[in-house]
Amino acid sequence: MGADLSAQHDGAPWTVTSASTSLDASAAARRCFLLQIRPELLAEYVADHQRVWPEMLEALSRTGWRNYSLFLRADDGLVVGYFESADPDAALGGMELEDVNRRWQDSMARYFVPGTSLQQLEQYFYRP
Repeated sequence: MGADLSAQHDGAPWTVTSASTSLDASAAARRCFLLQIRPELLAEYVADHQRVWPEMLEALSRTGWRNYSLFLRADDGLVVGYFESADPDAALGGMELEDVNRRWQDSMARYFVPGTSLQQLEQYFYRP
């Protein structure tokens, strides 16, 4: 990833130019992302995730997704996803090739705010 992140802290700018190079090597095994759910459909979205298809769970395992969690900010529908993998890029790419994932994503599409796509976050700190 290595994006240039700039912000203000107490009026002084700070920049992280390449977070991934300054982190412990095991940090590369973690991914975090954001999604935006339509607030009026949150209850249904959460209910569907209590009944994830067994073949979808098998595909996640097969492609290397571990410790996968979804977190929700209910007031506006912000979803934060987190997973670990020996090779997160391969895990994401592997799921793109899974037919069950295409079917799952099609069934979930109605829940997302129009224009929403998976937005990966840059990790800039890790404490094992």
